[in-house]
Amino acid sequence: MEQVIDFFRRLTDSSDWPPRWFCGNWTDFHGWLYIGSDLMIWLAYMVIPMILVRYLFVKKGVPLPGVFWLFGAFILLCGLTHLLDAIIFWVPIYRISALIRFLTGLVSIATVLALFRYFNEAVGLRTSKEYERELSFRQQAVLELTRSNEELQQFAYVASHDLQSPLKTIFNYLNLLNNKYAPQLSEDARKLITISMSAAERMRTLIDDLLDFSRVGSNVVFTEVNLNAIVSEVLEEQQDEIRASGAKLDVGALPILKAHPTDLKQVFQNLISNSLKYRKAGVSPQITIRAIDVSDQFCFAVRDNGIGIEPQYFDRVFQIFQRLHGRHEYSGTGIGLATCKKVVHIYGGQIWIESEPNVGTTFYFTIPKTIKTTHHYAQTDSVHSAG
Repeated sequence: MEQVIDFFRRLTDSSDWPPRWFCGNWTDFHGWLYIGSDLMIWLAYMVIPMILVRYLFVKKGVPLPGVFWLFGAFILLCGLTHLLDAIIFWVPIYRISALIRFLTGLVSIATVLALFRYFNEAVGLRTSKEYERELSFRQQAVLELTRSNEELQQFAYVASHDLQSPLKTIFNYLNLLNNKYAPQLSEDARKLITISMSAAERMRTLIDDLLDFSRVGSNVVFTEVNLNAIVSEVLEEQQDEIRASGAKLDVGALPILKAHPTDLKQVFQNLISNSLKYRKAGVSPQITIRAIDVSDQFCFAVRDNGIGIEPQYFDRVFQIFQRLHGRHEYSGTGIGLATCKKVVHIYGGQIWIESEPNVGTTFYFTIPKTIKTTHHYAQTDSVHSAG
């Protein structure tokens, strides 16, 4: 221990040794060759850690960053030993050189242990060729998914058209029967006709909603959409309900997005309609709409003072055809919020709920500032494939 204490006490003392120039018979050529070689090695060893550190700062998410830092420190200390070897030709700082070499040994062992520890993980890292192969599979999957979606949309359109036609005929004939022969029919018969007409109307609404749901995200061409104008249009279309309920709306400044207006209109239309529909008896709806700029996306909030939703139903309300209330309590097909979720997810955002029963509900959803759907990726892949 005394030797260790003495070592550090005399760490910078160089009186025990002569400079290396005076150790042995150094010729000028031999000495400067040794010095020049050490300085070149030191310079290279200094540059390598700087490149590694810059790489870690520029390239975010690099796997095994700890190994990079240890390797950088190891290279730096190795270079420092060569610099000290060159300096010793004039200043015999052998104690400092020994200390640096000891630190180099510790860091080198730590680097080796880290490499052993992360060996399996490092082997699992994919090469550029493996990434290219996976990207190729993903591009093919996107193209297949796009084609499949287009076929489903065509099927939905044809099916809805084929269903609408006979349904319209049924409704018209029931209406004609009711208008022409109502006085001759019994009360039970008129009631059956009314129920049948109501069912046909609900079926028509359901088919329309399903068609709208199937069309979500099918529009590839995006334009600049002023969401203030979209919300104003929705409010204008729902003026009768707003007046009847005495609703008060507070709409903040909303951004302009490059998207498809119909998709975004469906989101605000369904959320505002829900806030008006699920209001507390005898209480005028208070609806607030806000947008917050959050990094590379916008976060929207639609808040009301309605009947609220129990926490266990937060996920269920976004499932298609899922209703929390009977048809006689509140009208609807159970597709509106499912449509909202589909639009938001296709656009690369998220949608969620914060609610308290008998207090109100807030629907939050995010939309990226730059929106890309699978159609856009498929188009890009097609262009690259053609090239």
